Amino acid sequence: MNEEKMDGLNRYTNLGGSESEPPRFVYGSGIKEFVDAKYPRFGETKRQEITRLLYEIAKRDKLDVEDILRDFSVEPVRFDPLKSYLLKRRFPKYKTNVLKIRAALPKVEINPRFEARFEKKEFYPKYVYIEEAVTQTSLAQRIKQKFPESKFETISSYREYVKTHSYDLAGYNDRLDYCFLTQEKFDFFKNCPCSPKSVSCGYHIVNLGVGCSYECMYCFLPAYLNSPGIQFPANLEDFFDAFKAYHQDIRVGSGEFADSLVFDHITEYSPQIVEFFKDYPKATFEFKTKSVNIDLLTSVKPAGNIAVAWTVNPKDVAKQVECLTPSIDERLNAAVRCQAAGYKIGFHFDPVIHYEGWEKDYEQLVNEIFDKIEAKNIAWISLGTLRMTMGLKKTIENRFPHNTILDEEMFLGYDDKIRYAANVRQSMYEKMFSFIRRRSQKVWVYLCMEEKGMCGKVVGA
Repeated sequence: MNEEKMDGLNRYTNLGGSESEPPRFVYGSGIKEFVDAKYPRFGETKRQEITRLLYEIAKRDKLDVEDILRDFSVEPVRFDPLKSYLLKRRFPKYKTNVLKIRAALPKVEINPRFEARFEKKEFYPKYVYIEEAVTQTSLAQRIKQKFPESKFETISSYREYVKTHSYDLAGYNDRLDYCFLTQEKFDFFKNCPCSPKSVSCGYHIVNLGVGCSYECMYCFLPAYLNSPGIQFPANLEDFFDAFKAYHQDIRVGSGEFADSLVFDHITEYSPQIVEFFKDYPKATFEFKTKSVNIDLLTSVKPAGNIAVAWTVNPKDVAKQVECLTPSIDERLNAAVRCQAAGYKIGFHFDPVIHYEGWEKDYEQLVNEIFDKIEAKNIAWISLGTLRMTMGLKKTIENRFPHNTILDEEMFLGYDDKIRYAANVRQSMYEKMFSFIRRRSQKVWVYLCMEEKGMCGKVVGA
């Protein structure tokens, strides 16, 4: 990716700031006050929408508010013409049809205290909290051996602990300082919680931990979690017992609330999972990951129903957006090792991120995958474009105020998540599908969290 394209993907804005003074408008500073003073006759909700539009235009285009409004000369100023003008500036591809746009215009609330910190360090918690019910488990004993310098405390339950400890988004930066060993009692296996009106992928989820050491801009965890720390259930045997009473001819996997393998050297779950599923050949288990922590996994002989699947993006996208993760080259090399060990391999292009020139970068990555992994060993490839809830959008703004993934034209979609427009998504899916089909006609490709009509147009499902 050349410098111009890199700049288009993730330019770090320079709006007159300095080392001691943050760039103007990156945190929305001053825009609300400007709008309140200039348009006092507008109601609060209307001022909020104008503030939001001005903020997003100023950030993307590196402009002062006065520059944005210079070409707006309607007097007296009325809300509808002003909003229409700003919508055309914010969404130029749709400027002739702005009244039909379902724009996401939440209140601008950005706190510099919530900004992400990029500290790549080994996981060594300062504090380890162990529920009374699991103090004698093998995982508890192993944690004590691995982290002798940590401070250990027994608690009655994780649920009671979080009731008495305050937590906000700033605390997410300190999550690796806290570790919780818990006894899972209820949430063993469940259907994948697809978006409303989305086509079900038929996937089932097992939650073998909560929390991650990576800093991916689009990750939903910071917006979802209401407590600090990394959580490990210490009663893996209960998950196995629960599966015996569950549907046994399913595709199931970990990776919803935690990377499946990043902490595997601590939990040592993977060998146990592989051995267990050898007795359930009708089921398929997936380790979903961005990690290259595969030593334990490759130390055991796999069953034919175990797949290791990596989330991938082009190299420069991963470097800019999937912070602190192994590089794409490292992930593909790990996939090669797992293929050699006998595992099926999967890939998740999720999210596919739109930017100028994206097609060339993603096609190159598809070709690299098929050059290294035999098509017969690829279990599946999923495709999903960038999407988020309103709450996640605000979380991204707070944790990554210099991001540019939010600068693209995105709207409230069929499920009230913020997405690229339907025609843009369809074009992206069709191109990705064609890149894959040029290399293999047989690999299973499916869309993740998409509506039925879109799936039918792209993959015929």
